[in-house]
Amino acid sequence: MFRSMGLLLPLEAAAVAALVVFAIWRRGRRATRSAELDVPERIYFALASMRLSAGAATAIATEAAVVFYAVAAWKRKPFVPSGARAFSYHRRNAYAALLYAVVGIAVVEMTAVDLIVRSRHVTAANVLLVVDALAAVWLLGFGRAVQLRPILLTRDALLIRNGLAARVDVPLSHATIEFGRVQAPAKGTPRYLRAAMGQPNALVTLREPAIVRRAYGRGRFVDRIGLVLDDPKSFEAAWKSFAPETPDAIVHL
Repeated sequence: MFRSMGLLLPLEAAAVAALVVFAIWRRGRRATRSAELDVPERIYFALASMRLSAGAATAIATEAAVVFYAVAAWKRKPFVPSGARAFSYHRRNAYAALLYAVVGIAVVEMTAVDLIVRSRHVTAANVLLVVDALAAVWLLGFGRAVQLRPILLTRDALLIRNGLAARVDVPLSHATIEFGRVQAPAKGTPRYLRAAMGQPNALVTLREPAIVRRAYGRGRFVDRIGLVLDDPKSFEAAWKSFAPETPDAIVHL
């Protein structure tokens, strides 16, 4: 019994860490409220203000945001700052549905493994249960972030997100876009980013490289970005209205 209760220790530590990060976020929120930043960005800037390195701040902000989206974001609507248009990328390709299906499989696997292993080795069962539970929470938070962090189009920039995995901000003056049956490069092509799972239905080409900010690891430069939009027609109409001074920025294929 007491050995089984040892499972509570890492969960309690995680809860305390979450409360600490939440307090830091609340502190940073007051300083960045006017910037209309989303939750991960608010946490990141709060941590950066404490002089953490960019890599450490990004990693911690990502983990905290995963917990937030998995636990406390079920009644929230997608984040859309004033003056921006939002475009989802998780329905046409079943991106979010696939992530939730994996969460369900992970929960079933976690239950089965726990029942099998616990009868023979309680400590090993506790370790596996914690690992599986954290993996399920991570997938759940990532899936919810995919729904709540859409691609944003403003008067000045195209803000591309892939849940919590990556983001890149592209000035409209630096970009041209192709709609229709685009010939997107293969995934893994140097300086190319496929912004979500599936076949791209819009291809953004940059006049100047932009940096992709990733949740873990170093960023990289890209000059072409494939978008997998749920509603490419609405995106095209918004692009025309937001960038009327650059008619050559739209190409139909």
